[in-house]
Amino acid sequence: MITRQSRLPSFKNPPPISTPSSPKEQKKLWKTNFGFQNDISFISNRDKSPEQSSQKKSNSPQSNSITRKPFQLQLGIEQQMLNHHPKSRERRPLKNTIYSRPISRLIEDSRTTRMPSTDHEINRGNFKFHYVLGKGGFGKVWRVELVKSRKLYAMKEMSKAKIMAKNSVNSVLNERILLSQLKHPFIANIHYAFQDREHLFLVMDLLSGGDLRFHIGRMRRFSEQHTKFVICSILLALEYLHQNGIIHRDIKPENIVLDRNGYPRLTDFGIARVIKSENASETSGTPGYMAPEVMFRQNHSVGVDHFALGVMMYEFMMGKRPYLGKSRKDIRDAIIAKQIQLKKSDLPIGWTLEAADLINQLLQRKPQSRLGFNGTQEIYAHQWFAGFPWKSLYEKQLASPFKLSKSCEENYIREISSEHDSLDQQIQENSIKLRQETVQNQFQNYSYVKEQQVTIKRF
Repeated sequence: MITRQSRLPSFKNPPPISTPSSPKEQKKLWKTNFGFQNDISFISNRDKSPEQSSQKKSNSPQSNSITRKPFQLQLGIEQQMLNHHPKSRERRPLKNTIYSRPISRLIEDSRTTRMPSTDHEINRGNFKFHYVLGKGGFGKVWRVELVKSRKLYAMKEMSKAKIMAKNSVNSVLNERILLSQLKHPFIANIHYAFQDREHLFLVMDLLSGGDLRFHIGRMRRFSEQHTKFVICSILLALEYLHQNGIIHRDIKPENIVLDRNGYPRLTDFGIARVIKSENASETSGTPGYMAPEVMFRQNHSVGVDHFALGVMMYEFMMGKRPYLGKSRKDIRDAIIAKQIQLKKSDLPIGWTLEAADLINQLLQRKPQSRLGFNGTQEIYAHQWFAGFPWKSLYEKQLASPFKLSKSCEENYIREISSEHDSLDQQIQENSIKLRQETVQNQFQNYSYVKEQQVTIKRF
């Protein structure tokens, strides 16, 4: 058996201790071995510059009387501290950062991250995650709280790997650019945008009342009062967009969400575009709500939003879309086969003939024949809107017919949270590619901090 010599001092044979023979030698031993007289001056001087320390030392009457050994002893201790100090400042690998924590751990973590010195340094750690509000094609929408101000927002968390897999990098960047230039009481306004290695984050107004697809699923059909409230609200939002040269191109119930007071807001500007004369090749949208000129690859303008508005109004009244089909081809064939024309006999109980006339004029297949071709004022002038309090609606003084309860919000959250995301092979491969700087450069300049903007008013 091999025995190793211990490095610890032996207490069986302690080293001899020399006892000073006189008080003078005792004082000298106290100075040379421990240097306590120099302790306070050293601690007070160690954070100062060498010039300040040397100047004070030369002016001190005790500096010449104290031997060098105590200072060397303390210097050795300080040197060890300096040797260890930089290691605590070394950059830790990504696996130890806040971005790698599971979301559940992030929500339950009671510690708050230090707020940045400026708003431009905003990041995920500045928010407290509450629960999922919705799901989209690229990720989830969270209810979050800004730790510093305790304000509530909706945070859109989008996977970069999914965005790349669906060739939608330009769409998400376009959405951020457009939203940063817009502000209106009937759209979901942006407040912050930032990113980490794997995700993009869009912080917007909190809309917790559920989208219209959820509500029409519960109610089957809307009353004429509910429909007029929604259509008028979205018309105000569309007029604002069109005045600023933007077409939304994806008007549908899923993209209209109620706030906590029951007011509709227009969301999802991923395929919205600035109006241009030549855009026949851009056919993005949802087939059931897509205008014929987009379906048949023709140049299009603001009329595509008016057509989609008519499709929604028809769906609210009849409980189904006017043109049905399992594929885009089926829907296109249905549009070619028949021009929708509602009659008095088609109306459900409680609906007026003026409502049917408005739907018929909005669903005209030719853009030149469609109501609103010469401007939104054509739609406002329709008889169905006669006497409507537009100013009260814009200022949100008009009571909403949607009565939202806490149980309704909980049912909406439970329904959308029951879905699960699935990652295919391409998305997994893109996740690995995100380690490359060239791939990350696709998402550069995504960050945004809300600035004061002026809302365009009509009234």
